[in-house]
Amino acid sequence: MKALALYEYSDAFRSALYQLKGCGDIELAKSFLSYCLPSLKLYFRGYSIVPAPSSKSHDERRGFNQVVEIAKPLGLPIINALTKDEVEKQSNLSSELRRQVGEHIRLRDGVSVRGRKVLLLDDVYTTGSTVKACIRLLQGAKPKSLRVLVVAKTPFKTREITD
Repeated sequence: MKALALYEYSDAFRSALYQLKGCGDIELAKSFLSYCLPSLKLYFRGYSIVPAPSSKSHDERRGFNQVVEIAKPLGLPIINALTKDEVEKQSNLSSELRRQVGEHIRLRDGVSVRGRKVLLLDDVYTTGSTVKACIRLLQGAKPKSLRVLVVAKTPFKTREITD
């Protein structure tokens, strides 16, 4: 399954995301989708958004979940179908530990996406571990369809091939 990414995870994007998440500038959230909002509303019409989860303590410390706030301008129903165990911030983890993040994500009890058109939304795609874990869980919950939107992705790194 392919994920639609809107931005490259550049220094400018990283700075804007830090302003939102780290500094609590919640008003900034609506700007992340603004340039393509009409197209996104049309493309994802009839979908319900499932935000990629962050840990409860991070949301409480911040006072909001940044993915939920970024999603609000789409005007689609938001289903908090996923939960994440308390773990260290992913930005502080090695790429190997980031790959294990799926072990800490679960479907919420009593929340169903069965038969619904689901849009999984995440703010940043780095190793893809979070998105892949969420996809596996959501597919097992039998949605009618599943699409993935990430606000930004890290650029693929190319390696020189040597003998």
